[in-house]
Amino acid sequence: MLQTKRKNFNQYDINPTCQMCGEENETAEHFVLKCSALHSVRQSIMADIERQWGAITETSFNTLPVDEQLYMLINSWPTLKTFLKTHLSTEFHEFEKHCGRLLYGLDRTRQLLLVTNASQRPPRTKHKKQN
Repeated sequence: MLQTKRKNFNQYDINPTCQMCGEENETAEHFVLKCSALHSVRQSIMADIERQWGAITETSFNTLPVDEQLYMLINSWPTLKTFLKTHLSTEFHEFEKHCGRLLYGLDRTRQLLLVTNASQRPPRTKHKKQN
């Protein structure tokens, strides 16, 4: 669960800032498209996504507004089906495969980074009551 969601659904005071990079609030857009701590995972897979998008639409994925890029990475079928000759098009399946690789790789790396960061924090201590 991303930090902004934890903050919205938690009774405790949760900091919405990304725990991996600390640069901005950890929203879906930040996590998928912007987090600098995940850049190495994102870089090569996004190149495949951009190439496949261009093959299907004959446009550049990077020219889409960021919110549309995020939507396409999560649920591209409603848009891409208008460009395809058949519903069994290999181009679409390749695009979906790359999107799945991206989202899985980002999530896996996030989990590993969070576990590593947690193990490097000093242990919590209980507050002592003063008499």
